[in-house]
Parts: sequence; C-alpha cells; structure tokens
Amino acid sequence: MTKFATELAEFDSILLEAIDEALSILGEEPKSALYRHLEKLLNLPRIEIPSRIPEFSKAIQNLFGLGSEFLEILIMKSLHSKVAVVWEWESSEVRPDFTLVEYCNFVKKYIQDFDVDEVEIETITEENEVLE
Repeated sequence: MTKFATELAEFDSILLEAIDEALSILGEEPKSALYRHLEKLLNLPRIEIPSRIPEFSKAIQNLFGLGSEFLEILIMKSLHSKVAVVWEWESSEVRPDFTLVEYCNFVKKYIQDFDVDEVEIETITEENEVLE
C-alpha cells in the first residue's frame, strides 16, 4: 500500500469513528436507522461517507434541517479530538467558520502532509508554560 493510500485509509477510519461518536447522541437505534436510510434511499453506505462527505453533509441537512449544524459541529469536535493537534492561523481572524466539508478536507490535507520529522513537540505545564 502506498503512503498516500495508507494516509487516506487512516483519515477514513478516524472520520468514521468521529461520525459514529457524534451520531451516538441520537441513540444507537436512531443512528443505525440513519445509516440504513443513507444506504437504501441515497445509495450512501457508511463505509463510503469519507469519500463522499459533501453528499453526507447534504443528506444530514435535508434530514435534520437546522439541527444538522449541531450534528456537524459534534462531528468536527470529535474529529478534532482524534487528530489531537492545535491549529495555528496565520491570518488576523480569530478562526474561520468551517463547514463539515471544509473541515474534513482541511484535516485530510493535514494528515497527508504530516511529517513526524517536522513536528516540534511542546508540553504545556499547569502554569501554562510551554516546554520544548
């Protein structure tokens, strides 16, 4: 398996875990029903969601209306916790408002570009001092 394929598989796995965790707020039976609905009516099996994020996001929006924003934020928070990095923005903006699709693309690019040799490890103490 190529490095790119390995990274893509890693992202897919992490994203599916994040989606599962976020959708668990609905309960296990409703979450399963949602996955069945996506597969049978929209031809979007769970395993294909990472490669079809825009379709998944649109389906969630159609099914949950304004509640979809809450679910998408939960998915992004769960995904963020799994990647476990702190993003630094070069612009003067506090942070951009990502959609689920944009955030997933951002994280996927991060995983693909990640190089252990370039990472600077920092430890933050209880007094918020950064140790390098």
